[in-house]
Amino acid sequence: MRVYVDRLTPRVHYAVELILRELLLAEEVRITDDWNKFEQYEGPRLIYGRKQIEGVPSIYNVELLYEKDIYEQEISVQRGENEVPYFFSTGGQSAMPFDVFAASFYLVSRYEEYLPHISDAHDRFPAEESLAFKHDFLQVPVVDHWALQLKSILLEADTRWDFGDRAYKYIPTIDVDNLYAYKGKGGFRTLGGFAKDFYQFNFLNAFNRFRSLIGIKKDPYDTFEFQRELFLEHGLTAKYFILFSEFGEFDRNLPMYSRRLHESVRAFNDFFDVGIHPSYGSHQGQRRLEKEIRGLEEALRSPVRESRQHFLKLKMPGTFRQLVDLGITDDYTMGYASELGFRAGTCTPFKFYDLEMETTLPLKMHPFVMMDGTLIYYQNVSAADAWEHIAPLIDQVKAVNGELITVWHNRIFSESEPEWEGWNAILKRIINHAKA
Repeated sequence: MRVYVDRLTPRVHYAVELILRELLLAEEVRITDDWNKFEQYEGPRLIYGRKQIEGVPSIYNVELLYEKDIYEQEISVQRGENEVPYFFSTGGQSAMPFDVFAASFYLVSRYEEYLPHISDAHDRFPAEESLAFKHDFLQVPVVDHWALQLKSILLEADTRWDFGDRAYKYIPTIDVDNLYAYKGKGGFRTLGGFAKDFYQFNFLNAFNRFRSLIGIKKDPYDTFEFQRELFLEHGLTAKYFILFSEFGEFDRNLPMYSRRLHESVRAFNDFFDVGIHPSYGSHQGQRRLEKEIRGLEEALRSPVRESRQHFLKLKMPGTFRQLVDLGITDDYTMGYASELGFRAGTCTPFKFYDLEMETTLPLKMHPFVMMDGTLIYYQNVSAADAWEHIAPLIDQVKAVNGELITVWHNRIFSESEPEWEGWNAILKRIINHAKA
């Protein structure tokens, strides 16, 4: 199987590999810029450019993949007959009405996050600044739909195209920001907790704190047994991301040197994969991040290869360069805090492209589609109303045989706060629907 391109740039190579190899699982694809050899080839063919051969599909190109700079693009979003949005229109005799490779590259590389934008309160790229949010397709995995549309076109032109079968998969993931509500926090933080309870006249919380500390009452956040039984009952391989850091304003787990924390992460690892949850400020310096990763590896007594940023804080592309330097191979940060949906336009894992260095990093990105905190804290959606927001996203992933990843937080399982009540039932409903 051959793809002809006018110029084989790093962006062109990445985009063609993304669509044909990563999303459509075509193993034997070769890219060439030699027109004479391409003309003579007798197998399945595709042209990326404006040249024509009868019976061979041509995808007309825009200039994005031949550029080296990063700057504002002129984008007009349109909708096709199937109502799936697209942009970078080309017209003419192109097999598709838009440049599927450039449009996919724009979304998956997170091109827009390199451009000037207004960050949110936590210095993150906000969903509201994204093209997908502004044009109402954030909750549609458009890149997967585009790839499947291209697949149909190629097979119609030549049945010898050999694509693998995409397999739908569900992976529940848990962020452990705070292993315990009361236990293991150390004397200073424990006294501070009591002081806060009394200052706010929250005597019930002080009483529960005391009973948990002396062992009469189970700590409310100590719910791993429930989680384990739930996932194992349904045959699911969950992933746990552990905040393993020094104490800070937004980093309130047990101290990274805590014996309780070390024992707990090993218990998690007995049943499920465990990755690092880099702290709020870890993206600002590699030394701090390295300390956290190496500390977790020491506690687990095994290498750490998976990661998701705490608070989803990241900087393009520096955060991911640091993760690669420290041995991380798979990242699960690709999603928004304030909105559900497909931040990179896809629900299929993909390799990270560094737009500044114009190179593909050895880091696989696993986009998540929904997070409990998005609905609870950002959108004030109760458990009673949550399903109508979640179910359509699950169906979207199933429709393209993608990878469905959900994010839950350890403390939510306790249902110890009014806004957390009923969310365990929602997770059970997600599991049942996701598996069906």
